[in-house]
This record gives sequence, structure tokens and C-alpha cells, in this order.
Amino acid sequence: MMKLLHGYPPRKGIKAAVCLVWGILPWMGFGVFLRSEWVRNDVNGRGRQESTLPVPSTPLDRRPRPLNKYIPRITKRRRDFAIFSGASGISQLGSMNVAAAGPLLALAITRSPIAAGFVTAASVLPGLLLQLPAGLLVDRVDRRTVMWTSQLVRMATAVVACLCLTCSFDSVTVLVVAALIDGCCSVFYEVAEIAAVPELVSEKSLNLAFGSNEAKLNVSMLLGRPLGGALLAVAPMMPWLVAASTSLVSLFALPLLRRPKIGRVSGKRKSEYRATDSGGRVRDNRGRPARRGVGRAPDMPLRSVLDRLLQDAFSKAVLAVCVLANFFFQVIVLLQIFLADQRGLPSYLVGLLLACSGIGGFVGAVGSPFLLRKPPSVSVVFCVLAWVPLAWIIAFKNDPVIGLAMWGVCSIIGAHINVALRAHQAKTFPSELLGRVTGITRFLSVGAVGLGALSGGWIIHLLGTRGAAVLIGVAFTSIAAVLVGVLYFADLRSAFRDRAFIVVATTLSGVSLILSRLSDFFVAVEKRWARAREVAARASAPSVPCADTAGGDAEVRPEHAVAARVPMGKG
Repeated sequence: MMKLLHGYPPRKGIKAAVCLVWGILPWMGFGVFLRSEWVRNDVNGRGRQESTLPVPSTPLDRRPRPLNKYIPRITKRRRDFAIFSGASGISQLGSMNVAAAGPLLALAITRSPIAAGFVTAASVLPGLLLQLPAGLLVDRVDRRTVMWTSQLVRMATAVVACLCLTCSFDSVTVLVVAALIDGCCSVFYEVAEIAAVPELVSEKSLNLAFGSNEAKLNVSMLLGRPLGGALLAVAPMMPWLVAASTSLVSLFALPLLRRPKIGRVSGKRKSEYRATDSGGRVRDNRGRPARRGVGRAPDMPLRSVLDRLLQDAFSKAVLAVCVLANFFFQVIVLLQIFLADQRGLPSYLVGLLLACSGIGGFVGAVGSPFLLRKPPSVSVVFCVLAWVPLAWIIAFKNDPVIGLAMWGVCSIIGAHINVALRAHQAKTFPSELLGRVTGITRFLSVGAVGLGALSGGWIIHLLGTRGAAVLIGVAFTSIAAVLVGVLYFADLRSAFRDRAFIVVATTLSGVSLILSRLSDFFVAVEKRWARAREVAARASAPSVPCADTAGGDAEVRPEHAVAARVPMGKG
């Protein structure tokens, strides 16, 4: 540096040093804090005046960007969503912890699986009954108020349960009531949370926001259940104490969100209902491109909201896929647990394999914003087509380890479909309807889970393990075929609708003809088989003796004796 500055006057040497520092600082990421025109003009001795003398410098297009160019700017929307998402994640962790600890504590106190079943049913029942009322309430009341009140009631319930367990009251009754109230609060909070996301982020960030919400839910499920068991080993009241603490965090975090309140509709989101065509393109109910800034629908009845939901081709198709998939996923889980019990797999290995679902859901939710860069209809169809080979692998292998691993891979796809459906509904339906749309969607999907868990055991009992596995493969293949037909063959559907009578009549006549031919074939086979058995019985009758024993008559049936030697179908 001194050799480089040798020969300059003192003032010029200082200014040349400043110029050299300016050439180095951009590589260190601090060039943004200096003004280039000030340095250039001051080195030339003209203050802030323009200079015509050339100054050696690195061209702008060859200079690296400062480090702060790569750091995202913290806007109010990002700050609010970070607070909102963090508070919800902590609260859901506490809720999952209590949901896992309640049945375990009831079983430890009473040694009765019936008591544990009552606690589990109390926590699950609100998810089946309160989705629609929660959607109606969320569309009429400020969504932040609904979430804040839910957290307040949940915290009070957890504190009361903790005190009752400490004072040794009737523990099972306390656990059932606490699980019921906690389940109700969870339903109202989750519906309000999903409906509030579009008011916190911009429309182009909806995929990322719903993806992070889905990932947070899977992480809370994955960590909350082991946390509940671990806290229960410390003390019986510890899970509820932790749940009260997590709700307290949300109580302090939610009022920090900016105004306008969550649920208040901005001018940009006051949009009329926008249906989509088979390709997922947004259209209004007259078939024209959707317009913004028209109308509100806070008092629309639930039946009208359901009609609007069914008019949207993408929502209707994906919702049908979710309902069927949730039903058969429960059959898959019960089948794999049954196979694991038959083969004597240790319980810890089954628990680890069941955790594959949470891991897969987290991976799918994190990767969903990148996959949704394509149109949602395209990505969802590819995801459903990917289910088909996984379902047939489960059917053919009939191995619980492979089956539960494939179930985890299916969860990756399921999380992506959840994010795609929520983001599409947030972009398509006006904000005043999102609570009811979310309530209807969750009611159908959660109801399918309960129905699948109830029916799975009967399906396995009636069809056997192999038959149930084949049914799963056929079901997922049919789901993929129906989805492709609904989303991409609108012309074929319209042609079928116009000629429905002719098509149905032709189909029925063809089916009846095939059935008649099959019945004739089976009758002919049965006659030939009866004739063969009769001939074989006559041929072998003299060679089969009838012997008397001390205990009475012993009858040997000739047809049973020779059936193994007579070839089938030969007379």
C-alpha cells in the first residue's frame, strides 16, 4: 500500500486510498453503504461536481452483488406470518402432546382399554361434528378473535386438568372432559387459521404459506406424540402443564399481528366467486375471466356454499380423491398392523414405521411450493398417478415393513395434494366464504378417515389380507382414472351426458349378454364335472371295501377316495 501511494501528495494519497478501499469493499459485501459518485468526484478533487477524468474501477456488471442483496427484506407481511405460524406450531405441539398422553394415563390408572378408548373418542369426536359450525363462525367473527378465544379456553382447561390430577380427583372423568374441550378448541382454531392465511400473505406466496403450515402440522404430530409419553413418565400432570404453557405463548403472540384484523376483507380480495375449468384456469360463473372487486357473501347459507364448491371442477375432483384416499389409507394402516402382528414384529419397529407417515408429510409439504410452479391440475394428476404403483407394491409384496414404508411415500404425495387444494381454494373463493369452504373440506376428509378406520377391520375380515391388498390396488387405480377423466376429458364427459340413455342402455345390454354367456359356460362346466365324478365313482366302487369296526360302521365315500386320482374335466 505504501509503495503504491509513494509519490502522491498527502491529500491525494488519502483519496487514492479511499478509492482502493472502495474497490475492495464490494467483495466484502459492504459496498452498498458508500456512494460511488461521492468517492469518484472527491478523488478527482472536485467535490460533488462532475469530473471528466477517467478513474480506474471495476465495471458494474462484473462486480459481485453485496451480501444484503441475498438477504430477504423483512416486510410486515413476513413478520406477521412468522409470528402467526410460530405461535400456531407451538400450540399444535402442546395439543398433540395432550392427545397422546390422555389415553396412556387413562390406561395406566384403570388398566382398562375401554377407558382409554373413551378418552381417544372424546378427542376425535369434535373433528367429526364441529367442522361445519366452525366454518360458519369463522366467516362471521374476526378470525383472530376465534383463535385467541380458542387458546384461552384451551389454556384454562389444561390448568384445571393439571390441578385436578394433582389433587387426585376422578381422573378418568377429568381426562374425558379435558380431551373433549381440547378437541373442540383445536377444530375452531385450525379452521380459523387456514381461513386467515390469505389475509396475511400475498397471492403469489400462498403456495409457500400453506406448504409451511402443512409441514408445521406434520412436525407437531411427529414430535408431539413422543413428547406426551416422555412427559407422562416424569409426572402425570406434566403434559397438561406444557400444553397450558404453549397456549400462553399463542395468547401473547396473536395480539402482535398488524391491523387490519385477520378476516377483514381488503379491496384486492373482494372478489366474486371464480370457478375453474378442467385445466384449472380461473373463470367466473359466466365462463369469462374472473373479475375482482365484486360483492360480499357473509350470510350465504351452507347449502349454497356447497353448490359453489361443487361447481369448481378442480376442487370437486381433488376433494373426491382426498375422501377416497383417506378411506383406503386407513385400510392400509390396519392391514399392515395386522400383518406385523401375524409375523411377530416388535412394537418399537412398528412404531418407527408408523412415524414414516409424519416424515413423508413433512417432506411433501416442504417440497410442494416447488412442485406447484406447474399448474395445480397437472401436478395433482401426476401425484395421483404416482400412487398407483405404490398401492400395487403394497398389494403384491404383502410385507408390513415394505407396506408401511410405501405408506410413508404416499404421505409425501398426500401432503402436496393438501397444499395444492388449499392454495387453489384461497385463490378461487372470496375471503368471506373461506371459513365455510374449509369447514366442508375438512368435514369430508376427516369423516373419511373415521369411516375408513371403522370399516377397515371388516374389509380385512371379509376379504382376507390378500383380498384387501388387491382391493387397495384396484381402488387407487380407479381413483387415478377418475381424476384424469374429470380434469382432462371434459368433451368426453359432455358427449356422454348428451347420449347418456343410449350409452347406459348399450352398457346394460352388453353386461347382460356377457353374464348370460358366463352363466351358460359355468353350467356346462358343472355338468361335465358332475359326469366325470359319476364315472370315476362307478369305476372305483368295487375296489373300495366297507369294513366294520368295534366302534360301529365306518363309511368310506368312493368319490372322496378317488377324487385326487381323477383328472379334472376328463370323462
